[in-house]
Amino acid sequence: MLILSGTVCTPADEEPLHRALHRASRTGKAAIVIDLSLVEVVSADMVELLLAYAFVLHAQVRRLILCHVPPGSRYRFLHLDAASQPLLVASVLDAIHEINLARI
Repeated sequence: MLILSGTVCTPADEEPLHRALHRASRTGKAAIVIDLSLVEVVSADMVELLLAYAFVLHAQVRRLILCHVPPGSRYRFLHLDAASQPLLVASVLDAIHEINLARI
């Protein structure tokens, strides 16, 4: 699980997130959960990075789960095909529930 902090996620935050996602993707876990509850705005570059990882994980039969996505950024994820779209949930508990459902 990754927790992003800062009111606005800017392009300067992209490299640390990329490194964190790369490390998390190497664990072999069924899902990577990102909590955005401390973030008010996600930059377009950050959205593209998250979409790229969602696509890669989907190809590996794994999931990228985003919690507490800011309303202004949520629409960027909703109109994509299933292979490109991360799972958006309301809370970390919902993310855990989704992971447990996938195991059944």
